[in-house]
Amino acid sequence: MMSPTPISSSKRALLVLAASALVSACSGDDAGGANTVNYSGPVSINVDKFKDGDVRNDAFDSDKSVSTESGNPYGAFLQQARAVLGRPPAAVVVDRATLTLGRDASGVTSFEQFLGGPLTLYLANSSTTVNIGTVAQPMGAGPVEVQITATRDTLAPIQTDLTQGSFKVGIRVPAAAARPRSFDAKVATVLYFRALAL
Repeated sequence: MMSPTPISSSKRALLVLAASALVSACSGDDAGGANTVNYSGPVSINVDKFKDGDVRNDAFDSDKSVSTESGNPYGAFLQQARAVLGRPPAAVVVDRATLTLGRDASGVTSFEQFLGGPLTLYLANSSTTVNIGTVAQPMGAGPVEVQITATRDTLAPIQTDLTQGSFKVGIRVPAAAARPRSFDAKVATVLYFRALAL
């Protein structure tokens, strides 16, 4: 009877490596590429109500329901995520966000003309608000990068809303002291969401 050949041990080693890679793909966290069983995509939401009459206590606090954005891009994101994952996502996290001054702005051409700092980007449901990132002082017309601070753990209070598409995207920011007397602007917000299978 022939003894096992080196090929058998090589195959065994390959099987162990493949199993290790599968475990690694399925057991990561939300911080980066460790959890590879996911689907990522950008979602654009136009947050409006940035005009002179919307200033309250020298600040803006404006939000918008994701389901009311034209074309419901977040709903499309969830639909695609389900198709890629083969099931509804177990959780959704935010990897990145940018802010750009809407092209139809009137009376202002850059953020610092009407926005102070720091700016806070948040997600909210009817009872809970979760701050997801900040910008020390928005400048220019964008895109301005938001420093994301939210994690899967901090998003837990609104996770059901994230996986069902029933939340608001909001911006809270001081108004610029030297803002024009009359202006009207929207902030085009692009959020890069990641749907996780596990």
